[in-house]
Amino acid sequence: MGKAKSNENKIEINYAGYLFILPAMFFFCFYILYPIVFICKNSLFSWATLSNMEFAGMSNFGKLLTDNTFWITIKNSVKWICVTVPVQAAVGFLLAFAIEERIKSNKRGKNPLRTFFRTIYFIPVVTSVTVVAIIFSKIFQPYQGIIGHYLHAWFGMSPTINVLGNADAALWGIMLANIWEWTGWSMIMYVGGISQIPEDMKEAARIDGANTFQEIIHVFLPSLSSVHKSLLMLGIIGSLQTYALIGVMTGGGPNHATEMPGTYIFQKGFTENQMGYACAVSVAILLFALVLTFIQVKFLGSGDFMKKEDD
Repeated sequence: MGKAKSNENKIEINYAGYLFILPAMFFFCFYILYPIVFICKNSLFSWATLSNMEFAGMSNFGKLLTDNTFWITIKNSVKWICVTVPVQAAVGFLLAFAIEERIKSNKRGKNPLRTFFRTIYFIPVVTSVTVVAIIFSKIFQPYQGIIGHYLHAWFGMSPTINVLGNADAALWGIMLANIWEWTGWSMIMYVGGISQIPEDMKEAARIDGANTFQEIIHVFLPSLSSVHKSLLMLGIIGSLQTYALIGVMTGGGPNHATEMPGTYIFQKGFTENQMGYACAVSVAILLFALVLTFIQVKFLGSGDFMKKEDD
């Protein structure tokens, strides 16, 4: 009997399952885990090339505390997150609501107009970031730019307005380009979420006399809570990774007014050859992202919003 029990309790290893996850684990370790370990390790050295490294301890991190430009990147990142993420989500939801709920479907439950508008608003998402940056650079260009032209024609303002050359306005101009580019992504996320809301729930709200605003507040927004959370998480990650748009439009200028972590790391590492310090900045940004993620999980939960509310 004892031998039979030991055979029953024996754990069988499914080697085939490990083979299936092996490619994903390889890419995770090689492209994510190893670079993180590499950056953390080399942030403790002063170096320009791997063949010329001097141990610096925590001095690179000490420099961060007095680096005004680094703190400008943090401030710009927070401003970027607080502006672009909610605006993209709000506009994306309104577009999704208008497309899904205000464009009536035919007898087959479809409408070509829905497909048309989804495609039109999603095109900026699949457009090259460089192309978007060049287009908006031309829009904001003084004399020949569309913005300056219409401000001069409608309000009599000077056509020499240089949005991207103004330290107070440059970041707002780039954020406008980012909102235009990524609102379509929020729209598609909300389209998927709205399609999962039961029709009887919507019908019950209408029978109870709810108008459109009340229906949005009490039916749609609570039911789409998991989409809100996903967009918040993706928005924070995307904001901290912003590089190409700013790199093409302003390069972090004027006077670091549009500097973001990505552009600052590139400048320190590849322009000024301070690779150790660039690694330290990368580690600091990673910790900043972890703090934001912890705050999100702490107050919004790690699972579905509706389950959290039920608890």
